Amino acid sequence: MIDLLVVGAHPDDETLIAGGLLARCAAAGVTTGVLCLTRGELGQPADPTVLGGRALPEVRAQELRAACQVLGVSWLRCYRRADGELPWAPRGELVTQLARVLRKTRPRAVVTFGEDGLYYHHDHVAVGSLTRAAVASLGRAAPELYEAAWPARASTALVADLQLLGLPSGLWGIAPEDFGCEETDHTLAVDVRAFATVKLAALRCHRSQIGPQHAFGGVPPAVFARHLGWEHFRAPTRGSWLQAVFADV
Repeated sequence: MIDLLVVGAHPDDETLIAGGLLARCAAAGVTTGVLCLTRGELGQPADPTVLGGRALPEVRAQELRAACQVLGVSWLRCYRRADGELPWAPRGELVTQLARVLRKTRPRAVVTFGEDGLYYHHDHVAVGSLTRAAVASLGRAAPELYEAAWPARASTALVADLQLLGLPSGLWGIAPEDFGCEETDHTLAVDVRAFATVKLAALRCHRSQIGPQHAFGGVPPAVFARHLGWEHFRAPTRGSWLQAVFADV
């Protein structure tokens, strides 16, 4: 049994949307888990030498294990669904598979992508939809559901600061203004500034995806914490187990 489960599409999703939350929960004695649906085989290696002759899916799965170890995650599963194909995978089969995991692990709370998929990545959007359906299928036994709500201003402000400092500012070739969404009335903001160094270390475990020109490769922890030191989630309207957890810390 785990308390908090983060569901993502690719290795590195777990750290992007909830790395600080996972680290803070682990430090507070909250048992955490990560479920990743693919091994990210379509990701372009930022530095091919990182592969060392191994296949990219194998490398990314290993990077995921390393990142989860840094974040204090105690339960990890990485499935082999086809990267880039989640919206067209058998929906009923995937929802059933996710619901089975939820019944087995019995989390108090589940974190996944919202409808925006962070930057409308179709796999991210699909994972959010599949997870919502799996949670709903459990009825009264369903865990609380939290959707990542990356503030729209965060990436642009981070990139602007990095450029002023003369540091690399790339974000996988995605324009910084394409990240995130507007906050809503039921957004839970979690202070993870104290875990900025841990989250950065976990992100940098994903070496195949974070090369020398990536913003996360050389960003100082203080700058990272200034812009991404709070993680935001659309929270249940009926109360928040996570808020109660942090109130006791």
